[in-house]
Amino acid sequence: MNIRRTGTLWLALWASAAGAQGVFLPAPDIGLREDIALLADRGCVDLPVDEWPLARDDVARAVAASHCLQTQDAVLQASLARVAMRTAGAADGGQWRVRQVSALAGQPALLRQFDTAGRENGELNVAGGAATDRYGFTLSLTAVADPADGQHLRLDGSDASLRWGNWLLSLNQIDRWWGPGTVGSLILSNNARPMPAVSLDRIRSLAPGLPLLHWLGPWRFSWFFGLGERHRPDVDQPLFMGMRLSFKPSRMVEVGLSRSAQFCGAGRQCDAATFARMLIGQDNLYYRGLHHPADEPGNQMSGFDLRLVSPWESVPVALFAQAIGEDNSQFSIPLRYLFQDGAQGWWSMPHGAVLRGYVEHADTSTDIYQLWEPEDPEPGFRTDFAYRNHIFFAGYRYRDRNIGYTTDSDSDTTAVGLSLTSRDGTRWSAQWLGGRLDRRGAPDVYDPVTFGPSHYRSVQLGWNGRVFGQDVGVQLGHERQTPASAGNANGLFGFLRWSKRLD
Repeated sequence: MNIRRTGTLWLALWASAAGAQGVFLPAPDIGLREDIALLADRGCVDLPVDEWPLARDDVARAVAASHCLQTQDAVLQASLARVAMRTAGAADGGQWRVRQVSALAGQPALLRQFDTAGRENGELNVAGGAATDRYGFTLSLTAVADPADGQHLRLDGSDASLRWGNWLLSLNQIDRWWGPGTVGSLILSNNARPMPAVSLDRIRSLAPGLPLLHWLGPWRFSWFFGLGERHRPDVDQPLFMGMRLSFKPSRMVEVGLSRSAQFCGAGRQCDAATFARMLIGQDNLYYRGLHHPADEPGNQMSGFDLRLVSPWESVPVALFAQAIGEDNSQFSIPLRYLFQDGAQGWWSMPHGAVLRGYVEHADTSTDIYQLWEPEDPEPGFRTDFAYRNHIFFAGYRYRDRNIGYTTDSDSDTTAVGLSLTSRDGTRWSAQWLGGRLDRRGAPDVYDPVTFGPSHYRSVQLGWNGRVFGQDVGVQLGHERQTPASAGNANGLFGFLRWSKRLD
């Protein structure tokens, strides 16, 4: 047995003793996300990967069945071992007990991204769980210093899930991320705190058995209903629906179809008819027979994302795009679009390390990317339109943070980043991010990142690894917003994070 294969076997044995619990793989783990994406891009696992959280069992089975287990490629060996470590169950996984403790301190940046370590200046988290083939239960309790929303104790990251065939029925409060981007998702990201929700998620993303649908390849479906917060300026405790179908017809193509809706809430009509109108898209006043304002369900967004991977191993590049429609026409087709696009690349380095790079651009106004139809009573470009609705005038937000892209509406930003991951999982990263926030239209008094037009620039460095058997992460950056605005971003930001697994 050669040295490389021996190393992979040793890592896999270590993984069986250090595996995470819970039925979901968490959304903020950037190292795990990059490893799974690399394995999918190289054809080692056949999974849709642009939707988080993923079902732990789905990824674990895909790795166990991978044809790359006997590979001589040191990068793939290391990625397979790291994913196996994060998805394997502990020997006492069916018994509930405390599994992890963590703490962080620092200063959050104005804009939050997939891999941002924390939300507040200080957090202490204790998480415990148990998981079997029938159910999973995770209790994550976080104590927060000086919380922006006034909640000193949080259950973010908790879930109680029951397996029913190939489906998970879950009561949870977990981060979700729908789309291929790293800085943000136009429709659903972890920019806002997770809301309490009930969800239905497909576990194994197997290809359809029907001949006419087999071309779709592995597919995943998620549907959840969340409950909004009290004391909103517009409608208290609205319901929030998210629905997504993603499929992968080939190694080179992944497609995601997403839809979301804010509806119901205190003082709003909320019955079966309201729900039916929301589902069929009968959502805009004076369209499709909707003539009374009280019958309008609420605010909806829908659209698609696409990721294309190079067919040549010597050209390790992926292109991606996401387009999300903010408004529906009378034919229930999204009319005005927010747009995101970018490219990602990965290169093998000596000793099993991998270098990754990306560039990502997002435009969250709807004054450029739009369809026009003769029936539209207000054709032409629009500002002050994205993430807004006359019913939910406080915005597409939960606890004051945008549910979609971190820059909020009418912004145009570009990010460039690099990361280097060593064979043992130690990760170094660097990123530059800049652009214009709320660049056109009237100021939004509910926008937490800017009040009127401003320019934003930031640079950030990061390191994640193990020190004396403890997981440690450091993020340090500098940001500047001119003129100083609602976010008052000017100076250093970052976090120091410590975590210890107790499995």
